[in-house]
Amino acid sequence: MKKILFLCLASSALFLIFTHPALIAAGCARGLDLWYTSVLPSLLPFMILSGLLVHTGLFHILNRAYAHVLKKIFHISESGCYVVLTGFLCGFPMGAKVTADLVKSGHISSEEGRYLLGFCNNVSPAFFLNYLCAAGLGCAEPPWGLFLLFYSLPVLYGILSRPFFHFSSDQGKKEQAVLHRPDFPMLDACIMDSFTTVTRLGGYIILFTIIAQFLNLLRIPEPAQIFLSALLEVSSGIDRICSAKGFSTVWKSVFACACAAFGGLCICAQTQSVLSESPLSVRDWLKGRLITLPVVLLLTYLYLSAAPVLRGYW
Repeated sequence: MKKILFLCLASSALFLIFTHPALIAAGCARGLDLWYTSVLPSLLPFMILSGLLVHTGLFHILNRAYAHVLKKIFHISESGCYVVLTGFLCGFPMGAKVTADLVKSGHISSEEGRYLLGFCNNVSPAFFLNYLCAAGLGCAEPPWGLFLLFYSLPVLYGILSRPFFHFSSDQGKKEQAVLHRPDFPMLDACIMDSFTTVTRLGGYIILFTIIAQFLNLLRIPEPAQIFLSALLEVSSGIDRICSAKGFSTVWKSVFACACAAFGGLCICAQTQSVLSESPLSVRDWLKGRLITLPVVLLLTYLYLSAAPVLRGYW
């Protein structure tokens, strides 16, 4: 059955490639531009630096600035605090990659990695404020209330889901004293690993952007096209939501925030890619997305509907 399904999909893909080369080229160009102008410059330096920090153990020194606060909030190890930092600041899929790196290097346990994966792999604040709010929704000023609401929900999920995971928050104390001197072989390994990862991410972005282009061939209502686009890829979904004519600004904001919170199947594939050599599963991340998604929809709508001061942002 699986072979028949695969053959059908492959045949359909070949048919579309030969019959609609313009759409293929447009999707490839858009995906490549998105990867080259946004993903590559924003993620590659962080991947190389994070790889060095993990391999040398120097991230423990960085942890001293914030770990005592995060340990009290989430009851995690000091090493796990580094995952929280990167997962909230660096964007998809850096949280998942750092989690996998720390699990593979033995700094955190697989159980702690599963817990952190559920809420520490989000869109970056720069993407949320610049791409979603400023470019997409046309906010004249950063909507800090909406920003705090958006990022407080994964934090709340992390706090509420902690009792369902059983690991010691004292793990990692032994590793804190182990520091390794960086050298060129280590740097070469971090660079090659980062380039391999970011290239795979580019492939997924191009593939899903091409698939999103074929939605234009479907004779379905605009809301259905918007939903499918948001389901596939986050940036294409936000573009379609914000350019839709049949929604008010409040509903555009609600749906755009929900799209950014979920990330789409493209982010799901990217997350699975960076977890492939670790004992972690993308299901733990996906579970967190599916649980928080309806909460994002509800609370964002209630907040925007009840806060008339936000009208000044558009």
